[in-house]
Amino acid sequence: MVKKRKFASGVWKEEAFRESTADSSGTNETQETDESGAGDNNVMPVDQDTTTTEALVAAVVEVSTLEEDDAVETPEKKQKIEGSDSAGAVTPADTMTKEERRKLKKEKKKQASLTQLDGGRPSILLSRNYHMKLKLKDLRDLLVYLLTETKTLPWIMVKNKFNIQKVVLLYVGGLDPSFFGIDYKDEDATAPVAWASTATEGPITEMTNLKRFFDVVSPMKAGGEKNKIYSPVSQILNIPLSNTEKVKREAARAKARVPDLKRDGYMLTAQEMQELEFPLPTYMTGDASELKANWIETDQLANPVSPDKRKLVAMDCEMCLTEQGSELTRITLIGEDGKVIYDELVLPTNPITDYLTKYSGMTAERLSGVTTRLVDVQKKLKELINYDTILIGHSLENDMKVLKFAHPFIIDTARTYHHTRGPPSRPSLKWLAHRWLERKIQNGGDNGHDSIEDALTCLDLIKLKIKNGQGFGEYYNDQESVFSRIRRYTKPRTSAVIDDESVVNYEDATAFVKTTSDAEVVAALPQAMKDHHFVWARLRDLEINYGKPGPNVSTGSGHHPDQGRAAFLSYENRIDATEEEVREAARSVDKSLATIVEAMPPNTAFLVTSGQGDPREMLKYQELQRRYQALYNTVSISAIAKENRFDDEAQAALELGVERAKNGVCFFMVK
Repeated sequence: MVKKRKFASGVWKEEAFRESTADSSGTNETQETDESGAGDNNVMPVDQDTTTTEALVAAVVEVSTLEEDDAVETPEKKQKIEGSDSAGAVTPADTMTKEERRKLKKEKKKQASLTQLDGGRPSILLSRNYHMKLKLKDLRDLLVYLLTETKTLPWIMVKNKFNIQKVVLLYVGGLDPSFFGIDYKDEDATAPVAWASTATEGPITEMTNLKRFFDVVSPMKAGGEKNKIYSPVSQILNIPLSNTEKVKREAARAKARVPDLKRDGYMLTAQEMQELEFPLPTYMTGDASELKANWIETDQLANPVSPDKRKLVAMDCEMCLTEQGSELTRITLIGEDGKVIYDELVLPTNPITDYLTKYSGMTAERLSGVTTRLVDVQKKLKELINYDTILIGHSLENDMKVLKFAHPFIIDTARTYHHTRGPPSRPSLKWLAHRWLERKIQNGGDNGHDSIEDALTCLDLIKLKIKNGQGFGEYYNDQESVFSRIRRYTKPRTSAVIDDESVVNYEDATAFVKTTSDAEVVAALPQAMKDHHFVWARLRDLEINYGKPGPNVSTGSGHHPDQGRAAFLSYENRIDATEEEVREAARSVDKSLATIVEAMPPNTAFLVTSGQGDPREMLKYQELQRRYQALYNTVSISAIAKENRFDDEAQAALELGVERAKNGVCFFMVK
């Protein structure tokens, strides 16, 4: 029976790790190292006869320091050098000169300082009782933990942490979980895997140095949504601000706020309207040409009222899909007093292909007998909305487009209020109502939304915003780079980025070395490791595992298309590499790993991650979705070829592709 133990945050009991191992292995014998060198890292032993999945999950893996037998003196080696139990045996010490003995004594003294109780050599322990898949943010938190004085982490223990002198994070794209026999669909595949003796097929067999340095691999997952994966690099290199820094930034924002901001102060600027693709009146664009056919705009007044005196009108529209795209089926206007001033069902001009009942509430029966057309609505809008009106709505650019209506003054609740992740993410109206009005809306189920309810919600949200002022309902993505965080540490840490592209917030690093090949990365690392406390570097040769450039495809200036560089390719520009090409790339990366480790100073923490898994299916369906949306906005649905349509089946395939792309691997070691 596996013993499961919980530890309070920041509290570790090493004996519990040891006991957990004994429980699972059932023996105290040491596992012998195989000829491949799988035991070089001194991974805590698991008996060969019990290396089942259950035993591995129960065990706790100790990823110890990498011993360089020819260079590092240990107490055991000291005994071998200075004496022997065999009488008359000649030791190396007997043949040394006086100068050699002096150097040896100096080296022993240096090593002794590393083996003292409070100054021992650092090592890493990974808990197999932590039943959650690691996330990229966990790797980020480990970086900060190793380089500063943050609290301990629940999934890892670092012995003698403050003796770690350097931290190197190597990002190796294309190092896929499937190489190690990890099934990303298996919800139980969360614990570190002792892969060295089990991954015996495929390109991974070429990576003998990886096996020598890391005989334990940890499954890892990147963040994202159903339709996309967040940038793995951003997830690793960005970190939430400390409370102290948050207070400083909030004070700076408060100082910049406009006191007693009036209603016009919450309107979108002309630039914001352009960014959000709002239709703009001709007098805002400076284009004196006539409006597009069937479009209307608010007439500009010579003597408008004071900006803060403009009346508020909330608007919400419902739409359906027709052979020509999205068309209006209902419009609602609500005055500043909360009363409905216009509410009308509208019959689309073109044949309806989808009533979108789940959202619009429209059905054939409900629109039966309706004679109002878009042109009738436009005439009414010209009567009810003038230059002295501020229109309020949620993601109102969609409503304005379907109305073919351009108006200069807009307050949008999707911009005035923030998503919890901060801009540019947008909150839903339903969430805003629940969070700030304590109101439940859009609960009609299959009956769809109520445009009166939605318009009134928008009006009440803006009134509440004006009452409470700037800052109310706003969230900021208060983050900083890892480079910035460690630089602000009590003992400032320097950092270097070695990459063939400008990674997020690279300007916060102390140094940036731009490279165009893995060979250049490897060549730049020794000096960077010597000069800086933290080094970020990336090897790309193995990205060929996720496809290589097709004929006549360039990956961009300075990049080597014959060496993978898949991150720069769209799905349509990728072709599958042969197994031998992938094996060659694996050998290249493995050779680079050996060179990097050899150049590392002692007591360097070495972290390696793939960042993500195979993105090809995700990219394939993302591109199909973009192509379909572009066609949908220009031609009728019936004119779109079947292979270019993004239907429910394609959506399901996209979600599966995203899920696969989120899953990667990581490794930990201290030299």
